[in-house]
Amino acid sequence: MKIAICDDEKIYRDNLIQKTDNYFKTTGIDDVVYFEFSDGNDLMSSNIDFDLIFIDHKMKNINGLETVSHLRARGNDTHVIFVSSYKDIVFDSMIVKAFRFLLKPVSDDKLKEALDSFIKETVKCPSVIVQDESSLAMCSVKENSIIYAQAENVYTKIFTQNNTYVFRNTLSKFEEELKSSFFFRVHRSYIVNLGYIESFSKTDILLTTQEKVPISKKRYKPFREDFFEFVKKESINKL
Repeated sequence: MKIAICDDEKIYRDNLIQKTDNYFKTTGIDDVVYFEFSDGNDLMSSNIDFDLIFIDHKMKNINGLETVSHLRARGNDTHVIFVSSYKDIVFDSMIVKAFRFLLKPVSDDKLKEALDSFIKETVKCPSVIVQDESSLAMCSVKENSIIYAQAENVYTKIFTQNNTYVFRNTLSKFEEELKSSFFFRVHRSYIVNLGYIESFSKTDILLTTQEKVPISKKRYKPFREDFFEFVKKESINKL
């Protein structure tokens, strides 16, 4: 698990890492890696697919709300927990889809509640084994971080927010591997994650990354039905 800690004061970064690490040790999760950032621009420049981001609001150059707003505009749907002394921004943090808002100094009980909810919602998400296109290393990628998959000859390319991976088999075999219900094969060469769709027409789909994916004529109707059902369920879950 990759966790980003973005705060311009090292003492707060160190304290949060210690508290968070203590929590994960009690839950038996030991594959946690922390990445520290003292500035929102540095966080935005990272090409790492984080599972969770802790971020302060008041920082030099660019504040936390602006940073997360830019990330969301780029299609980044990572869970974000604001950790700030400025409690008046709690409602603004909801606009950028913050998962939780914690006041400094962070209490152990509040942090535990936030991390318990995070684990319940995301950590148990199924994963697929793929190969990093750049490093060629084999790795596990959570299905909810996959934006779309594209057939490429006998292999399949997997696209997340910041990385591209290769599944060394056909798109049909990749489709068989997927356990989550939020994927739809919109074309013989494409599978999309319904959670990353911004809009669609009868010929193509616009993803939150501003990339376009074609949709075949015969798949349009079932896709439309599945997408609206997905949106309906997501709306109910957020109530």
